[in-house]
Amino acid sequence: MFQSKTKDNSSLSLKILLRKSFLGIGAVPKRVALDLFSGKGEIARRAYLDFPELHLVEKNPRQVELLKAGFAGLTRARIWEMDNLEFLQKHLPGFPGLSLVDFDAYGSPNKQIQAFFSACKIREPILIFATDGGVLATIRGRGISPDLYLAGSDQGWGAGYDPVIGRNYERMIRCFWDELSKRHNFRIELFKIIWKKGGQLAYYGLLIKPR
Repeated sequence: MFQSKTKDNSSLSLKILLRKSFLGIGAVPKRVALDLFSGKGEIARRAYLDFPELHLVEKNPRQVELLKAGFAGLTRARIWEMDNLEFLQKHLPGFPGLSLVDFDAYGSPNKQIQAFFSACKIREPILIFATDGGVLATIRGRGISPDLYLAGSDQGWGAGYDPVIGRNYERMIRCFWDELSKRHNFRIELFKIIWKKGGQLAYYGLLIKPR
């Protein structure tokens, strides 16, 4: 998965607006929020503090120290210092009352998204938020892995940036979620995408419900 050296926080306000707009419709009860790419906890502090239970996953020790300082004294917030894929494999199964999951990744979060649905059966409505810069990563010199978007290995996407992929980025993301919904037996009620970097970086949110 592509990672940049510094996180783009220039559009943090857009990310917060997206999350608050979904939370504002009251489609899910505020019970348990899970932030799998917590970083310094900027999104969680601005959008999720009113959840009775908040789980923050971060593996970078320096970021973890900032999380501990930022959430000191907040007993309903639990910080997990570990890789998010490891968390999904070891701790997500049986995780009760989950109503929101945040995948605010540096590059593509699709590996983590697939791991989430492999470990968690959707039994009630859940809000999903994500940042996907997979195509931006290819422009910066990294190949895109076809299986991240549930495509076959013969698609030839691994060599670097392909302008055809860039032009069909939204379709690629939406088809990824359509296929997930079929595989894991849920339906998509709402889907909103905000585009940045000339359509190369997507901030999106979904409301999903069991079939």
